[in-house]
Amino acid sequence: MHLWLSAWSRPLPVRLILQRKTLRPLTTSCRLLQSTGRKSTFAPSPQQLKIAELCSSQNVVVSARPGSGKTATIEAIAANHPDKRIGSILFSKRLQSETSRRLENYHNSDVFTFHGMAGKLLGKTVPNDKELLKLLRKVDSSGKLPLWNSTPFDIVVLDEFQDCNPETFWLVACFLRSNSVAKGGQPARIVVLGDERQSIYRFRDADPRFLTLAPELLGPISPYPFDKVQLGKSFRLPMPTVEFINRGFLGGEQYISSSKHGPKPIVLRCDIFDKHALAEELSPYIKRYGPENCAIIAPTVRKSDPLKYLTNALAEVHGIPISVPIDDDAPLNDKVIHGKMCISTIHQFKGRERELVILLGMDASYLEYFGRDLPDDKCPNEVFVALTRALKQLVFLYNYKRKMMPCVSVDAVYDTAEVINMISDEADGNKADCNKADCNKADCNKADCNKADCNKADCNKARIKPPDKPGRPLQLGLLLPKTCSATEIARYLQDDALDKVVKRFVRVKRVSPRSSGHGRIDIQNVVASDKKKGFFESVSDINGLVIAAALELETSGTMKSLGVGQREVNKNMPRHPQRLVSWLCRHACRYEADISGYLPRMIQMEHHKFDWMRHEDLELARRRLDKELVDTHLVFEVGMCGKFYVDDQDTKLCGRADIVTSSPSDQDGESDKTIWEIKFVSQLTNEHIVQACVYAYLLGSRSRKLPRIILFNVRDGDKREIIPRDGLAGLRKLITNVLRLRYTAVGEVSYEDFIQRCTETTQRVMNLSDGKNKE
Repeated sequence: MHLWLSAWSRPLPVRLILQRKTLRPLTTSCRLLQSTGRKSTFAPSPQQLKIAELCSSQNVVVSARPGSGKTATIEAIAANHPDKRIGSILFSKRLQSETSRRLENYHNSDVFTFHGMAGKLLGKTVPNDKELLKLLRKVDSSGKLPLWNSTPFDIVVLDEFQDCNPETFWLVACFLRSNSVAKGGQPARIVVLGDERQSIYRFRDADPRFLTLAPELLGPISPYPFDKVQLGKSFRLPMPTVEFINRGFLGGEQYISSSKHGPKPIVLRCDIFDKHALAEELSPYIKRYGPENCAIIAPTVRKSDPLKYLTNALAEVHGIPISVPIDDDAPLNDKVIHGKMCISTIHQFKGRERELVILLGMDASYLEYFGRDLPDDKCPNEVFVALTRALKQLVFLYNYKRKMMPCVSVDAVYDTAEVINMISDEADGNKADCNKADCNKADCNKADCNKADCNKADCNKARIKPPDKPGRPLQLGLLLPKTCSATEIARYLQDDALDKVVKRFVRVKRVSPRSSGHGRIDIQNVVASDKKKGFFESVSDINGLVIAAALELETSGTMKSLGVGQREVNKNMPRHPQRLVSWLCRHACRYEADISGYLPRMIQMEHHKFDWMRHEDLELARRRLDKELVDTHLVFEVGMCGKFYVDDQDTKLCGRADIVTSSPSDQDGESDKTIWEIKFVSQLTNEHIVQACVYAYLLGSRSRKLPRIILFNVRDGDKREIIPRDGLAGLRKLITNVLRLRYTAVGEVSYEDFIQRCTETTQRVMNLSDGKNKE
């Protein structure tokens, strides 16, 4: 949901002032290091030094290409201005930690995340954008500018500003003005860093124009002129990879430069479902670089069958240790991915790099499934980010049944990459005509040529299908997928928009409050799987499965929720309490592998004792859950599906409720049912509420009777009853609205509207009382 504030009566002018000044060169790079007393070999590049010099007197907008040294630029600024206070604000907690460590000897420098800075400014912990929005609205209602009570900054660095959204811009405006008030009315110089091609958080309302139009947007807050500097040289990417990206995907634009040597990218023309052939081809590369230095990146991990098949073949047949995230949006855990090949989505891998990076799902299918609202004559930002993650070797898996994206030059791909054809002529089915004018001999039998009258060894351009011509219309509006999972429909939605929908259609009654301290059950989420190799596995999903299974075992003597047959229960269930816990954990691990389709964790934990969960903790959790479930009839893991219509479109809505309970039948033989959605998480969210509502709707649609809906977090005892405001019809409206939010493409806001909305936000901030001026 867009967050835009109405304008106050007095319009605020928007200014762009560009002024270039003669730079005073530094005598030596050692001066930067001596100013802090550090013994280091840090030597900034000329462009980084230019930025550090410029920000002493003006604002700077830096277009920083992938791997061009943004963190080094921040260090150059801190080192060049030992007499000034430097405040750097970043989006990623991981990058904030890394930058803090790098700058630990610069005592003039502080590094925050945007949420961390918000907590310091607003005086309250800010875990997410939803809480940030609440606090900013309170500030707006109060009419008072929040005070920056720490030492103010002379220079403020705003990193990754292409990921800025309206909420973050509102926060930045508040912070910059508050910092100015703390400095006695003197605004700080601003350094804005980012890369417009790496703006990939559209679902969070991020807009690269917050970066590219920074002078217009921030000019009213900081009166200094803006200069623009480009960090175009990548220290990460080898020259062949840069050529492959610039010429193959960016239409020949020299967007990135490099002087780093390295191998040509490899394009494998392959059947992406032929897991054994692919694994056989890729495993030598993985073993050459080491699994810990390798990654496979795809648009989605949990819903990609080819990726599952390939991952399992690499793990089972070739013995490669692999880390697979438990869902598509959870941040990667450094401890879990250490020492293993990393499977990741594009968004999860942003900001990371590895020596060997393998890309899957980046052909024309990407636009079909993930970019229908994107112009097809330009490389999608997400694909650009994926292409720029490899330190040494990039491997592009090209599905021979698909075409490349319209923005791709097939000729440039052949010129800049090593194209390996893994498909036989028989598998190709039909022979495409060769497009080389000098290929005209009739007796060719070359294996790498797909025309019978050619003898040119390099005549294989027809092997990669030419892309469609660009220009297809944007597919805006609602487009439902064929199937929708209850666990996914509320993902990637703006917190504020989802919160409004939930409050509109249901009332959430807190039956029991959250426990803290000793009342909170803490069970390890990450456990060592191989201490000698330093391998760790995430087990948070296993913990939740085990708790529900323990209750089922206690109440009914079955383990259907983990797919375990009664014979296995009767024959092999341990009697010793702690051994029983381990037995349950092992079965939960196998069950998750079966449901998700990914085997690496189960393989890597084959010899594990599954002993991270204490019997006492499981017993406490089971008793806490058992106390709530007073009905006599309980059914676990209840699968349900139904067709759901929105306008003239339909989708198959599916889910699996944790527990459905039934009370004793009434005089008419009917019983009241209750949906129980069980969680073991740090806190409940609106996503969990929507998930429970989907189960209730699907179950209620069968019997035409609304079930009771309970959401229960076993970890802290937080129990909530969800009461639809209009029965089943209300649940239907809630699901309809969530589906619209999730699957509607609205297109880009116009330039005029974007500027106007930002101006209105800035106007409001500038009109807040700072407590200095008497009205």
